[in-house]
Amino acid sequence: MRIGFFGDSFVAGIGDPSGKGWVGRLAESHGFTAINRGVGGDTSTDVLKRWRAEAEAEEPERLVFSFGANDCLLTERKRITVGQVDRLKNAKAIMMAARARWPVLFISPLPIADDAAATNRIGEMARQLATVAQINGAAYVNVFDAVNTSDVWRQEALAADGAHPAAGGYSLVADLVKNHPVWQAWFQG
Repeated sequence: MRIGFFGDSFVAGIGDPSGKGWVGRLAESHGFTAINRGVGGDTSTDVLKRWRAEAEAEEPERLVFSFGANDCLLTERKRITVGQVDRLKNAKAIMMAARARWPVLFISPLPIADDAAATNRIGEMARQLATVAQINGAAYVNVFDAVNTSDVWRQEALAADGAHPAAGGYSLVADLVKNHPVWQAWFQG
């Protein structure tokens, strides 16, 4: 099975010395081929602009999306990068278009260890995405709270760039997703 993963630097696995990130670990544990389309710095707007062409070129059997942390950061002018209404519209547009062709799963955005205000906004987005996914019939796995309260995630991220963990943090995310009943039902379905 080939699964396309679209999102930001956390999907790309930035900071993991093995280069696997949570996506690679999840693929290894389940024996599927991961097509990793995580791009550092990408917002929901960026993912919306690129995902379809990339997915059609790769021909995956399923799609997974995880983004939102960059949406919630502040710009140099102290404005949120992608406003709440726009990021939820972007997520809904991706959900609706992707579901028309592939089985789709969304995974919550992940926290930033050294920015409490941004992490609060990311947590709110994770909760709002659960509602958007439910309304639009998309599978959704919310691991935000478990990751946000993890000492491993926080310590590794703070030891690096303040956002990206090393192998332990990404192993945590892979395990949380792998053991989540929504993921299990979606993957086996």
